[in-house]
Amino acid sequence: MRLLVANFDAQTVVTKEEVIEAVVALPRTHINGIHVIRYDPLRTIATTLGYLSEQPSVVSSQGLFYHDREAAVIVLFKFRDRREFLHVLYHEIGHYVFLRRLDQRERDRWMYQIRKSEPGTVSAYAKRNSREDFAETYAVYCTGAPGLERLPLREGFMRETVFR
Repeated sequence: MRLLVANFDAQTVVTKEEVIEAVVALPRTHINGIHVIRYDPLRTIATTLGYLSEQPSVVSSQGLFYHDREAAVIVLFKFRDRREFLHVLYHEIGHYVFLRRLDQRERDRWMYQIRKSEPGTVSAYAKRNSREDFAETYAVYCTGAPGLERLPLREGFMRETVFR
């Protein structure tokens, strides 16, 4: 695996080594294919990627997952502490896993069975759409934050399908 972890020396919350440690704690299949994880507090990369993809970055977002045929890039903009860093990092990796590691049958199961059968979510942000719901659930599962104990279908999908 070749992964560039860049610009994390521009902040004092986590070291580059801690970023790498958080990433390698995940199953290898969840991170294979991610090319760059970068800290970008001025959102310069997000602005460029938004222009290229014709999808501007939401100013309030804390991170971004960009992908095309050639690259998968995760950019983190802001986080106040280690807990928030881990949540944002795993949320963005969750987008990668949903789009690149789950097959269509698994994505359909998440979107049309799990979400419809279990109307609750792990956060208000997860209510936006299926992708955000998955990414938020993935982050909560990875960090062990509270929320999944009341959502057995989502927790079971993470345990039995995503992290099997």
